Amino acid sequence: MTYSITLRVFQRNPGRGFFSIVEKTVFHYANGGTWSEAKGTHTLTMGGSGTSGVLRFMSDKGELITVAVGVHNYKRWCDVVTGLKPEETALVINPQYYNNGPRAYTREKQLAEYNVTSVVGTRFEVKYTVVEGNNLEANVIFS
Repeated sequence: MTYSITLRVFQRNPGRGFFSIVEKTVFHYANGGTWSEAKGTHTLTMGGSGTSGVLRFMSDKGELITVAVGVHNYKRWCDVVTGLKPEETALVINPQYYNNGPRAYTREKQLAEYNVTSVVGTRFEVKYTVVEGNNLEANVIFS
């Protein structure tokens, strides 16, 4: 059974910098998946429960973060990682949510929303607006 997660990105505080997507990944479990874009949204389509995707953002001030979304045991989850070094790409971060990796505990929490403030004061939030079913939706907010 396939799942999709459609993300809408909102940037509320341009003084913190404008964030652009610089990388997209999909983990290979559950037949992997794909990212697509339409009308300003980013949609992760996955082959089944048990996989995820990561978007890596960089601001025009050099701040790097990742937003991870996925489905684990038929339930959505999300995470934001801040304070990244240039070599900490989405390709590096995505597998850390699996196989007892350092971020696996976050996936297993199956959070419907998560927020964090970076060391430089930028607040990041992911909040699912459609939390059940196979066609999930979430807002990603930078402020």
